[in-house]
Amino acid sequence: MAPTITSKYEMWLTYNAEKEKIQIPVLPSSFQTKSAGKSDSVNVVGLGEIFVVQSRPALKFSFSSFFPANPFPGLQVTDITSPLTLIEKINTWKADGKPIHFIVTACGVDLYTIIDDFSYSEEGGDLGTYQYSITLKEYRAITVRQVTIDIPKGTASVKKEEPRVDNTVKPKAYTVVRGDCLWFIAKKFYGNGSQWKKIYDANKKVIGANPNLIYAGQVYTIP
Repeated sequence: MAPTITSKYEMWLTYNAEKEKIQIPVLPSSFQTKSAGKSDSVNVVGLGEIFVVQSRPALKFSFSSFFPANPFPGLQVTDITSPLTLIEKINTWKADGKPIHFIVTACGVDLYTIIDDFSYSEEGGDLGTYQYSITLKEYRAITVRQVTIDIPKGTASVKKEEPRVDNTVKPKAYTVVRGDCLWFIAKKFYGNGSQWKKIYDANKKVIGANPNLIYAGQVYTIP
């Protein structure tokens, strides 16, 4: 197995209250931020110059890299995840519209974002490897301010409440119909029938010991 690069920088996308995670396997050669119409491009080694502060315009983060099909010395991860699996997961997160937690370690980038754009293509010279570009737009929850009025003094004070971002995905319910199997159900919800075990594990009490025996009318939780 090819060795991984030791770096204090790691890039992560997490989803559904950190239950789903992607570590970017190959750090991008450059990392772009935009704010209030201005654009700066910095090298990965200089990411420590990016500061996330209060009372500023929303940020956009853009970078390009690739999902490798095979190990090589530039990897940031120990084990390779199939590029198509990563692409499918990102597309699912983008379609769901829930905030994504974006983290770049060692430089203070730790905030919630929406996937604004995601494009990818397979390289002809390296079968199975996919080049991609992604743009993340900062997500901000509505800030609630509590106003306290002092009638005798005729003054008012405003207490700022820090917003909490909830990117938890609520499980869906599905009623089995005649002719169904867990593979078909997984294909319907995830676009990939091989994820049937995720549905089975969440519904063992309903299905029982044999995942091949399911019946019309049963109601399953789709995680």
